Amino acid sequence: MADLTEEVMDSELDTSFEKASKFLEHSTELFKQEQLLQFYGLYKQATVGPCNISKPAIYSMAARAKWYAWDKVKALDTMEAKKDYVRLMDQLAPNWCENSSSEAAWVSVSRPKRLSESLPDETNKSLIDRIKEDDVNGVRNMITNGDSSASVNVLDHEGLAAIHWAADRGNVDILAILLTIDGIDINLRGGDGQTALHYASSCGNIECLKLLLKHGADRSIRDEEGETCSDVAYNQVIKACLM
Repeated sequence: MADLTEEVMDSELDTSFEKASKFLEHSTELFKQEQLLQFYGLYKQATVGPCNISKPAIYSMAARAKWYAWDKVKALDTMEAKKDYVRLMDQLAPNWCENSSSEAAWVSVSRPKRLSESLPDETNKSLIDRIKEDDVNGVRNMITNGDSSASVNVLDHEGLAAIHWAADRGNVDILAILLTIDGIDINLRGGDGQTALHYASSCGNIECLKLLLKHGADRSIRDEEGETCSDVAYNQVIKACLM
């Protein structure tokens, strides 16, 4: 019986994932560049698996940004990647299922309960959970109450800490709050050796990049592949900020 229930849940997830990815095809204008990169990485992880291509040449900045977005989620299995894809869609476009355009009218059919509704309840959410949801007030409250000081420099199962997630998601308000925490390591290296500055640079999050530089982030640190934040820059504008 348990196996049957699991098969049904997997089937529902596959359906939701397919509909969400089709919706994105017709609605890319609704999302920021860094959000599209997040969707890209999760989609590739869900449909192909861990990144299996060589890193594009340094002058192919857009291709490299996609490569980093994909490689960043290599720790997720197929189903986890699909769940995160649908959850991200629920967070960024809550009405995507109900208010779809006629061009994508198929999304008006019923779909499983929103995966975001099965996320940890408010009392169990971690600092990183709140950052992923762009919950500025939630992050601020946790820091004010001292609930984050012990874990702020701890890497999660994807090899990222709070500061990496904030820079990756491009939420400069949350990043600014994190930088007020005593003991936060602005140059903390993630599982791939990259710092928050690397993530802001590769995702094209220029405001986060500028804030990190203002607070003294080290632009000379190299990741495990020997690349600096300038080497992984999303475009020439980002690269210019790092000179």
